[in-house]
Amino acid sequence: MGRDYAEQLQTKHARVRRAFGRFGHLPAPPAPLPAPRQMAYRHRLKLPLHVMNDHVSIGLYDRAGRTVLDTPDCPVLDSGLRESLQPILGWLRGKRGVHSLDLRRSEATGELQAVFACKGGELPGGARAARALAQAVPKLRSIAVSRADPEGRRVIGDAPRVIAGRAHIEEAIGATRYRIYPGAFFQVDPASAVGLHKLVKDGLGGARRVLDLYAGVGAYALMLAGSVEKVVAIEEVPAAVEAARAMAPRNVEVIGSKVEDQNLEGRFDAAVLNPARRGADPKTLERLARAVSRLVYVSCGPETLARDLDILAAFGMRARSVTPLDLFPQTPEIETVVVLERGPAIKDWAVKGGRAQGPWFGQPSGAMGKPLKVWALVVGEVNERLRVPRARLKRLAVIATHSLVELRLDGPLQGALGALARAGHPIAGEHAPTRRFFAERAGLVRPFIHVAVADGAFAPLHGDLALALEALDAPAKLIQSMCEDLNPEPGR
Repeated sequence: MGRDYAEQLQTKHARVRRAFGRFGHLPAPPAPLPAPRQMAYRHRLKLPLHVMNDHVSIGLYDRAGRTVLDTPDCPVLDSGLRESLQPILGWLRGKRGVHSLDLRRSEATGELQAVFACKGGELPGGARAARALAQAVPKLRSIAVSRADPEGRRVIGDAPRVIAGRAHIEEAIGATRYRIYPGAFFQVDPASAVGLHKLVKDGLGGARRVLDLYAGVGAYALMLAGSVEKVVAIEEVPAAVEAARAMAPRNVEVIGSKVEDQNLEGRFDAAVLNPARRGADPKTLERLARAVSRLVYVSCGPETLARDLDILAAFGMRARSVTPLDLFPQTPEIETVVVLERGPAIKDWAVKGGRAQGPWFGQPSGAMGKPLKVWALVVGEVNERLRVPRARLKRLAVIATHSLVELRLDGPLQGALGALARAGHPIAGEHAPTRRFFAERAGLVRPFIHVAVADGAFAPLHGDLALALEALDAPAKLIQSMCEDLNPEPGR
């Protein structure tokens, strides 16, 4: 906030370039498309509250995560949202069981929707209090309550239910209208989303039968309905499925399911892939690469996007165009649209002294041949005096309470890794109790094992592992030393 907008775009561009630069086969991203408006664009706020009898604080938590820093006004919020906030905060005085507010305003209709996360899932005063609020705040058409996180770790509550007003409000992006239920994901700036939707539609080319994966309320499926023969949208959140079905014309089929549980088989020309920030599951990407000949990937996480593009490339789906665009001015976030088409699969490539391979076929990444030097991230803090049979162990760093180690091998790799596991140090990404932590915190979706040297071939650290170390705040110089000569275009 407060930085020159051109400087903001440069920072966002550098972030995308850095992530894509970890993989030599990815195209260089151009500069981001600017947002149509840099202030007063955000149509949704999700913030914690500190409720007292005479005052209500709303804002972000402090660095310790305990105190709400009172910020009753913010210039990135839509003006109608800001105007409605003050009477809502006044009404909240004394309602100490309310932990957070999720407030949304439709740009198309001006209608408001509020979700209050409350202790035990009950709003103080109940439905009667909610109806009184609706009377006091013009355009407040939908009021819901959710169950606040009892440990206070999550701002947004679970299982929202409407207690006053309508079950949904309506919003539009361009000429396409949508239903928005409490808690549903939707683009925070419908005006910016018009450009995003055009990129997606253009990226599909002349596709007639389209898969829309992680479809949400049907943002892309409904937009595409008028120009294609058939769209099959897959979404797991029941309220989003209901919203998409309510607005879907006959040529749009909405399936309520996890994408990972669908076989993705069928006669489809192309797909739209729009997962959450954590990216997609490697097995899903493999099946998708085999199912369609064209793919448009929309992502708000450049690091997990670059990782997933590497997975897709291993199965013959190659990035042909990259378009970053700014949907979130005054923040470090950046959206990116990538168009992919079938091309040569990248399974191995030339490195100094031999060849290297990727990790997406079940083996470690790195140099091909008999492993001589291996890098691994293992759970817990390894004692540097730990003896590993037929290997010399060196702890390179302690990262987020876990250990990055180097193994110089005189015997089989699996024997050394087994000895580490028996000593209480299993491999990160393979250890079930910590797998979710590494996936969510570091984008790690496979075991952190990399063969740096094998039979004289040297392989710099694979890109997904470099990005994982960055996410875990590993020393930059250490990552750089492991990634030297990373970026030549892979040979085949």
